[in-house]
Amino acid sequence: MPKRARCPHCDKLFSIDKLDDHIFRCRARIKNVTRVSRSRVIVDGSNVAYYLSYDNLPHIHNIILAINSLRSVRLQPVVVTSAALKHKIDRPMTLQDLINAGNVIEAKPGTDDDLLIIQMAQRLNADIVSNDRFLNWLSRYPWITDRLRRYRMTTSGLILL
Repeated sequence: MPKRARCPHCDKLFSIDKLDDHIFRCRARIKNVTRVSRSRVIVDGSNVAYYLSYDNLPHIHNIILAINSLRSVRLQPVVVTSAALKHKIDRPMTLQDLINAGNVIEAKPGTDDDLLIIQMAQRLNADIVSNDRFLNWLSRYPWITDRLRRYRMTTSGLILL
């Protein structure tokens, strides 16, 4: 059975071999929607760490790849992770080093990292990089849909869609 994935624009399911063609057509349909270009982006670090995790473990390599990819296109990423991530990730000391260096912000234990991401994006007037749709927060923060930037990870880096 072929693997399937969802289009980040219309949320329809497609087989992997047809997904790229559909995304190209779907993006062309919504191209007339103007997007304000913001240089700062808030990255959902937990979402990125779990991206395509076949062993159900988050990977620090995804976070590092995302930071480097976004910086290479002159964006200023602010990565936010949950407090629980450091207990589950494949290399917790590397994550702690990124937190200590100021490259990653860890949500306080007991707080919702999604809410922290949303509040930081609102305060800094930044876009949010995540494949999460933040459905629980749309009624309170309706602007999320305009600032949400979906992504795909490849071996060479993170690609914004």
